[in-house]
Amino acid sequence: MMRNPWAAIDKPDKDFNVMLVSAEHPLKLFWGVDTQLRYLFAYDSHFAGLPPKKNLPNLAGIEMYVVQQGDRGKLLLVLQDKANWELFHALCSDLVRATEKISDEHAASIVIVRRLQRWQELLGKVRPSLLSSEQIKGLLGELLFLSTPLAAAFGYDEAITAWRGPEGAPQDYSIKDTAVEIKCQSGGTKPVVRISSADQLSPQLPNGYLVVYTLANQSKDDPGAVDLNSVVQDVRNKLTAAADTSRERFEDLLYLAGYVTREEYSDKKYTVVSVRCYRLKDGFPRIVSSELIPGVESVTYDVRLDRCAEFQAKPDWWTVS
Repeated sequence: MMRNPWAAIDKPDKDFNVMLVSAEHPLKLFWGVDTQLRYLFAYDSHFAGLPPKKNLPNLAGIEMYVVQQGDRGKLLLVLQDKANWELFHALCSDLVRATEKISDEHAASIVIVRRLQRWQELLGKVRPSLLSSEQIKGLLGELLFLSTPLAAAFGYDEAITAWRGPEGAPQDYSIKDTAVEIKCQSGGTKPVVRISSADQLSPQLPNGYLVVYTLANQSKDDPGAVDLNSVVQDVRNKLTAAADTSRERFEDLLYLAGYVTREEYSDKKYTVVSVRCYRLKDGFPRIVSSELIPGVESVTYDVRLDRCAEFQAKPDWWTVS
């Protein structure tokens, strides 16, 4: 179950009570609650290292303050409605991750402001609600492909750069001369995947592939099962050695895909039954965008995988199963 860090903090008699986020983090970051039991996040620093209030963006539902206390001060983020605590937790956790390698307080403030500005942009584009079962499986497939085989072949920096699906690209991944579309199906169902546009299986790059993950629902106590939260955390752990830009891009893409950590995503567990890769070439059963009759705006169709066996092939760089 997802932990609410504010639930463990007592209501203060005045001002606010706080709890250190991590003793291992190089900065003094705190969870806190005020006298109205509002949730807050605090960054304690030398006051000269804090960003001016005028540099902070406006985020709906979150008040921001810069408070001076002698030669030190605090940047405070205060959530106005506790019903939105999971989204607020995702924002604060992003600030924690973005600064976990930074000990210089002035540099940390620059990163914090940049991430808050990025959250302002992201919140203007989408405000994630709970993903459907199909959306969970779709994102799970994209993340599984990200780690293996993509990052195994190119490293996480290139793999994160190649992930384009959440940004609205026709295919989920574009790496060098290859485009890859990821689909998921449930074990026990007909071997069919839904294609949502004529462009999806019509890549502009020289090489194109369709990768299909077959997933089976599993009970919570199955040791071989995975869930969306655990897979996201696994990638985050592996990104600790990656470039800061890659780590930030990964968080942005998760949000654009509609994901913030929710305890419900830990309840839906799956095992990977199979992974099949198909080469998109002449003869593959698909609708090609260039062959659409003028006036046709969009198409959605199903591909029967039992008719695609002859097209099974993997890119040369796919060396890990």
